[in-house]
Amino acid sequence: MKTILTAALFCVGLGSAATAATINFSDFDEGDILGLDADLGGGVIADIAAIGGVAEAVVFDTDRGTVSTGNDPDLTSPFTNAEDSNDRRAFGNALIVQENATGGPDDVVGGSLIFSFDSLWSFASVFLLDAEVGTSATLFNGTDEVASFTLDRTNESETGGNPNNNEFTLLGFADAVGDTLRIDFAGSGALGEFEVSAVPLPAGFPLLIAGLGAFAWMRRRQQAA
Repeated sequence: MKTILTAALFCVGLGSAATAATINFSDFDEGDILGLDADLGGGVIADIAAIGGVAEAVVFDTDRGTVSTGNDPDLTSPFTNAEDSNDRRAFGNALIVQENATGGPDDVVGGSLIFSFDSLWSFASVFLLDAEVGTSATLFNGTDEVASFTLDRTNESETGGNPNNNEFTLLGFADAVGDTLRIDFAGSGALGEFEVSAVPLPAGFPLLIAGLGAFAWMRRRQQAA
């Protein structure tokens, strides 16, 4: 009985809490390669795959004025919102598709990042850095596409060779729920961060679990009588 009650209370907790997390790769070091079972913080676990270049998803430090930013000055913080010149921010670490096997982090011209999460998440926003027209961000729930954006001239953030005016693109996903996020870069670019929250269980689900547990307990008592 104690076990059943504990399980029921645990389910109630899951149903009532909605954990939010900002995934900004801050727990990693520059040059880290992210792959299977990557712990992104905030309870978010994902298999990360990269297409293009050497097929590696690599951490790039936009604040570091040495190897990274020397290789790719258009990924140097701070960045300006492509749609709001008053919105200016630094991103610290970002994630890129690595171009070369040597020479330090450097983003490939074109490529994809694919996150396969171990559970469903509700997506609030995705931040892309130095992303060109035609770059897309798509969220899937299983095989179903639930939200998708393709950058055009109004929100592209390609720097155009001017590192003094680096830009980011903010994509609002309006809490769409999915388990796979795919970023397809039309040219160079990086994933700055994304914001998610846990998907709570339906309100009635914990009560159902508790009821089933109590029913099973009563049956065991009747059988033992």
